[in-house]
Amino acid sequence: MLFLIFLCALAFVGFLAWYILAEDPVVRRRVGLCSILAIAAASALSLFPVSEKIKLGLDLKGGTAFLIALDGQPSSSAREKAMQVIRKRVDQFGLSEPIIQPVGANRISVQIPGLSEQQKAEARQQLAKVAKLEFRLVHPRSRELLNAFHSGDPAAIPIDYEILPYLQHDLQGQELHTEIVVKRRPEMSGKYVQRAFRSFDDVGRATVVIDFTPEGQQAFGRITSNCIGQQMAIVLDREVQSAPEIKTAIFNNAVISGGNMTPKEADDLSSVLENPLETPVKLLEERGVDPSLGRDSIVSGRNASIVAVLLVMGFMILYYRWAGVIASVGMVLNIFMLLGMLAQFHFTLTLPGIAGIVLTIGMAVDANVLIYERIRDELALGKNLRAAVAAGFSRAFSAIFDAHVTAIIPAIILLVLGSGPLQGFAVTLTLGIVANLFAALVVTKNAFEWLLSIRGLEKLAMLQAVRNPRLDFIKIGRVASVFSLALLVWGICTFAAHRHTLLGVDFAGGDSVTVTSTEVVPPAIGAVRAALDRAGLHTGTIQYAAGMQTGQRPQLLVQARYGEGERVAPALASAFPGAGFAQAGLDRVGPVIGKELGERALLTLGIGLLGIMIYVAFRYEWSFSLAATLGQIHDVLIAIGVMALLHREFNMTLIGAFLTILGYSINDKIVISDRIRESWRAGELKSFYDIVNRGLNLTLARTLITGGTILLAVLSLLCFGGPVIADFALAMLIGIVAGIFSSHFLTPWLLEWFHGMASRRPRRAARNGSGAAPTLNGAGV
Repeated sequence: MLFLIFLCALAFVGFLAWYILAEDPVVRRRVGLCSILAIAAASALSLFPVSEKIKLGLDLKGGTAFLIALDGQPSSSAREKAMQVIRKRVDQFGLSEPIIQPVGANRISVQIPGLSEQQKAEARQQLAKVAKLEFRLVHPRSRELLNAFHSGDPAAIPIDYEILPYLQHDLQGQELHTEIVVKRRPEMSGKYVQRAFRSFDDVGRATVVIDFTPEGQQAFGRITSNCIGQQMAIVLDREVQSAPEIKTAIFNNAVISGGNMTPKEADDLSSVLENPLETPVKLLEERGVDPSLGRDSIVSGRNASIVAVLLVMGFMILYYRWAGVIASVGMVLNIFMLLGMLAQFHFTLTLPGIAGIVLTIGMAVDANVLIYERIRDELALGKNLRAAVAAGFSRAFSAIFDAHVTAIIPAIILLVLGSGPLQGFAVTLTLGIVANLFAALVVTKNAFEWLLSIRGLEKLAMLQAVRNPRLDFIKIGRVASVFSLALLVWGICTFAAHRHTLLGVDFAGGDSVTVTSTEVVPPAIGAVRAALDRAGLHTGTIQYAAGMQTGQRPQLLVQARYGEGERVAPALASAFPGAGFAQAGLDRVGPVIGKELGERALLTLGIGLLGIMIYVAFRYEWSFSLAATLGQIHDVLIAIGVMALLHREFNMTLIGAFLTILGYSINDKIVISDRIRESWRAGELKSFYDIVNRGLNLTLARTLITGGTILLAVLSLLCFGGPVIADFALAMLIGIVAGIFSSHFLTPWLLEWFHGMASRRPRRAARNGSGAAPTLNGAGV
């Protein structure tokens, strides 16, 4: 299967290169179709079978993720041993595919899928307990006693001894699972080990050197003085790691040698002796979803995706007719490619990742709309259909390329700096943007090439919602921006005044509990808060989840003080026995992690904004970059302010929404800028004021159509995506509306103002004998 996928991918690359370089239209048409079929085949093979290829995140299949901190600064080998200890503890739950991986220098991420709420407490206890390191004496007749015991004599093992597993290696390095008889009572614990490391003896054989604390040196000296010639077992979590023979009394540092020990075995043993889990580890973060809630999320995400696809396809076909059919085919192939890449590269699909797919559905038609509106403009100039299509694709390329680059910048930043499900959102959005480019510039264009090869096709029927608008956007924008600024100030002041209650546990630390109810009409928020107060719980935000669908169990979201989350559901079940309250999810974030996440959120937004600003300044000029940046800041602050006015909880998922708003906002502004630059270079109008207004009127239809399709996708998320991503969809909805407003009303008058400032400076310089007329910089179209 992998070989077939590789061949299809290789064929796709070859045909795509051939398509780009080919000059003969017949050859281009055929190899373009071959490239489309090759990538479709690769995607189909990657997805087969779907149930096994698409990896689901914990928020979809249920389970719990823990973030564990080790004390001090353990070495990499010590951290690896800690991960081995943790894996053994996790394996006892009998659940498949636990993911245990290092995070930074002294943290370990543990993801346990399929973990129910009843098992979480046991898992938490197992992960937090110490890894018990002990030094125990081996019975002198260990092998003889084991033979007698396995021959049917249970009394062969003395009462003060026990049998423990012993993992050894033969001369070829193969593992040998054996047993050994050791004392039940340890001679010394691992707390006296100060340091352990690999070394080599005089002939180059690997050894392990143990440095004891001063108390440990005295204790180990007494033990070894009385036990020369006996074996001393090194036991970690009731498993013997090594059993060297005591050759002499050891009052300083011990050296373990012999036994054909390899350098790797020496490293492993020294890691055991360093024992990074000797003291209880700290559980910095815990996030969990009950499997039943995960199944509900899958259904909700699937429904939202289907509704979004149908709505967007229906609109495009209704408005653009045959061109809309082409766009719909490209969108379906786009999604197919995205899922294929998710499967082939083993990316994990999370619930925010499904949100990324739904947003990709809305964004998939953006490039098509831009191309189609350009084709309409060319047809209006009297060109025939073939010339109009060629000119439409050529003139739209610059705006399409810039728009996708500026959209992918925040996605990549979120992929690097985000965590958990947010990375899943960034992955799907990034892959979707890449697939969008191929669908628009190859699939759509190739489809038109085949249509144009059919004799008799001389026109392209399209609806036209906006005909020759002549609005003075700059004049209207100066007035409308006052009201927008008032809303922005009101919202931000509300956020500042109530930030302690609005900040979720991601930033403030604490427990966020999801509780489900079997009642169609559950108890009121006031009654719930009173019941939790009587139970002695310290709660913050309490709200029923938005985005619930008919037939779904009501979900109550409760913020509680750190460590109190598990008491919420029992307290509610006791206060309201008929409501059927049960815990369905728990997110626990320590104060340290909350502070780190807050700093990371600000850093992520700041870098995303800076990256877009630099790219736009490079492609256009500083006046547009500054105006566009202020417009983006306006859009994000409006989203933050309105969410605060609606008293919605702020968490890391909303940071993903705000970054996506940045990408969408600049996308629209890029398209407008492209038309302004085109009019400027054509020299059709002398006044920059008129040039800006003309560009805005020419792109109004595109803005309304693109904004409308993305709004359809976001509304499907809000209505059918379920409560987990309802706030994400709501923030996106607010940001998109704010982006449409800022693109046509706020940014234009700022751009005209900044450009006027830039123009006046050269004129003053010209009076002194220098200077030149201002220009718009950037690549041509």
